[in-house]
Amino acid sequence: MATTDPAQSAEVSRHIPALDGIRALAILLVVPHNVDLLRPPVPRIDYPLTLVMHAGWIGVQLFFVLSGFLITGNLLDTRRADNYFGAFFARRALRILPLYFTVLILTFVIAPLFVTLPQELRDTQSHQVWLWTFLTNWTQPFNGGVHGFGHFWSLAVEEQFYLLWPFVVLLCEPVALLWTCGAAVAIALVARFVLIGAHYPPETLYMFTLCRMDALALGAAAAALIRVPTVFERLKRAAPQVAIAALVMLLATTAGTRGLAMYDVSTQTIGYTILSLAFALVVLVTALPVRGLLNTIMRLLACTPLRLIGRYSYGMYVFHLPLHVFFGAALLHRYAPDPSPLESIVYTVLMTVAAFLVAAVSYELYESRFLRLKRKLMPKKPGDDGLRLAQSRGADT
Repeated sequence: MATTDPAQSAEVSRHIPALDGIRALAILLVVPHNVDLLRPPVPRIDYPLTLVMHAGWIGVQLFFVLSGFLITGNLLDTRRADNYFGAFFARRALRILPLYFTVLILTFVIAPLFVTLPQELRDTQSHQVWLWTFLTNWTQPFNGGVHGFGHFWSLAVEEQFYLLWPFVVLLCEPVALLWTCGAAVAIALVARFVLIGAHYPPETLYMFTLCRMDALALGAAAAALIRVPTVFERLKRAAPQVAIAALVMLLATTAGTRGLAMYDVSTQTIGYTILSLAFALVVLVTALPVRGLLNTIMRLLACTPLRLIGRYSYGMYVFHLPLHVFFGAALLHRYAPDPSPLESIVYTVLMTVAAFLVAAVSYELYESRFLRLKRKLMPKKPGDDGLRLAQSRGADT
C-alpha cells in the first residue's frame, strides 16, 4: 500500500533538521576513531574516552543507515517522476564525485609534479585504480589499499548501493520494499557467517558490500515504514517506545560485543545487524512527531553547530585521514615522538577541528558551485514542471 494522503506525503518527505545533527554525531565518532593515538595502558581518567574513540567505527554504520533512509525516501517520493533515473544519478554525481575525484587528481596527478610523495604512498599507489573505480572495498582487505585513503572503502560501498538501489525501489511499493530489505538483511548475515566459516580476514566482513548492506537496508526499511499510512499512524503514537527499544539495543550490543570491539566475532555477526537496527530506530524517531524529552533531544540535534558540522561532514570524511597521515602525524611525532595520553587527546581535537575547517572551505568555495546545479535537476512529475521535495535537501549531504 503506497502513501496516498498528500498531507502525510508532505509530512514524511519534509526536511528533518535533527538528521543533520545525527550526521554530525556520526562524523564526530569517525574522525577521532581514525586519528586515535591512544593506546593501552592509559590513565584511568582517560579510559572512558579511549573506549569511545576505539568504538568510533560505529559512526560509519550510522552513516550507512542514514544514507539508506534518506536515499530510499527520496527515491520512493520520486518514483513517478519522468526523469527518475536521470535526476537521481545526476544529483548524486554532483554531490559525491567533484570532491572525490579532485582529491585523487591532486594526490596522484598534480602533487607528484611538484613534490616527492611519501614512501608509503608511493609503495601503494599502484592500487589507485580501485579508488578511481570505487572498488577499493573489495581489494583493500587483501592488501590492495592505498596509504592514506583507507577510509574510501565506505564511499565505495555507498556508490555501489546507489548504482543498484534505484532500480529496486522503482519496482517496489513501500510494503514490498520492506520484504526486500528483510531479504537483504538476511543475505548480509549469512554472508558474514559464511566468510567467518571460510576463515576470511575480518576486514572482508567489515568492507565487503554484501556484508554491510544490512545497515543500508534497515535505513531503507525505516524510510519505507513511514510511507505506509497505517504503520505511520501507529508509529506516531509509539515514538517513546521506539526510542526506548533503540536505547536497549545499543546498550545490549555494546555489552555483547566487548564494548563494540571492531573485529570481535560477536560484533561482525549479529552485532552489525542489531547495531544497524538500533540506528534505524533512532533515525525513525526523528521522522515522528515527539514531545517532552524526545522533543528536547530533537531540538538539540537540530542546533546550529551540529547542523553546520553535518553540512560539512562529507568533506570532513574525505579530508580527515589524508590530513592525519600526511601532515598531522608527522608534525606530532616531530615535536612529541612518544605522545602522552593528554597530547594524543589534544591532537585528536586539533585534527577534528582541522578537518572541519578544510571541509568548510571546500564546501563554500568549491562543492557549493556543483550543488547549485542540482536545482536544475529536480525530479519532474508527468506533465508537471517539477517535483520539489524538501527531504531531497536532507539527502544532499
